[in-house]
Amino acid sequence: MGLTIHYRLCPPPPCNQAKARHLVIEAHRRTARLLKRRGFGTISAVDNVEPDHPWLIQSILRRRGQDTFGYSVPPLEGWAFSVNPGPDCESVTLGLCRYPASITHKKRRMKTPHPGWNLQSFCKTQYASLHGWDEFYRCHRLVIDVLLIWKRLGVTLTITDEADYWPGRDEAVLRANLNQMNRIVAGLGGALKDASDDGGPTVQSPIFSHPQFEILEAEGMTAHGEAIEKTVNALTRE
Repeated sequence: MGLTIHYRLCPPPPCNQAKARHLVIEAHRRTARLLKRRGFGTISAVDNVEPDHPWLIQSILRRRGQDTFGYSVPPLEGWAFSVNPGPDCESVTLGLCRYPASITHKKRRMKTPHPGWNLQSFCKTQYASLHGWDEFYRCHRLVIDVLLIWKRLGVTLTITDEADYWPGRDEAVLRANLNQMNRIVAGLGGALKDASDDGGPTVQSPIFSHPQFEILEAEGMTAHGEAIEKTVNALTRE
């Protein structure tokens, strides 16, 4: 739970192995140059993608009655690298992978949602705010900017920013949404921790390390107490 940037990269057709690799290598070069210019963030080397890469496995969801089942769609091949914007911000996984047009599960064949060369992933930036607004802002903005490198390379880029910073780049909106989400997470985390002290499941969250946790918790309960209480009751119900 926390403010997250979701994204999808789709190279222009037709795309083959050589073209995909070239795009990844060039994006890596430009990203490294951007990080050097900004003076923060780290970048990994470009690696061959393994089928079990946790951030690159797509999924198929199927409903059967009241139940929803998920099926994994691992990449067949590809190249990827990661960017770490800063402390307590998730890394951004970037690259291109080739996915199958279908998978078979227990002799049942299912079409996949995004066959061919593409990449779909996400990056949670919220907990960079444990180090203050400035750190969060530069991390969140960096994630957007490294994604835009792909657009300049001709790759179709889709971004869904839960913090509503993109596409308008409105700093005031970003700050307001961060403050609201920190209050919600702190209020919910505190309530779940209280429930765990009464015999419920153990609760861990990065929000507990926020230097203003107690203030955020109180504000969260004041603004969203009823919804938080309902959520806690649902999560701790035996």
